[in-house]
Amino acid sequence: MLRDKWLRIGALAALIGGLCCFTPLAVMGLTAAGLAAYTIWIDAVAMPLLIVGLGIVVASFVRLRQNRA
Repeated sequence: MLRDKWLRIGALAALIGGLCCFTPLAVMGLTAAGLAAYTIWIDAVAMPLLIVGLGIVVASFVRLRQNRA
């Protein structure tokens, strides 16, 4: 159960990071929410979030596969 939870968290983080890497979508979303001043930090946050999220997903898949074998 715990590993499934980490898999979901990693997939969600990778999805959010991937969407934010598509910068025009993130800029429009932040502007619509009234947070346009934070668009400067998108690149500094989105790429590490994407990398960490993908790392969690890969680690979860490896552990799930080891437990099934």
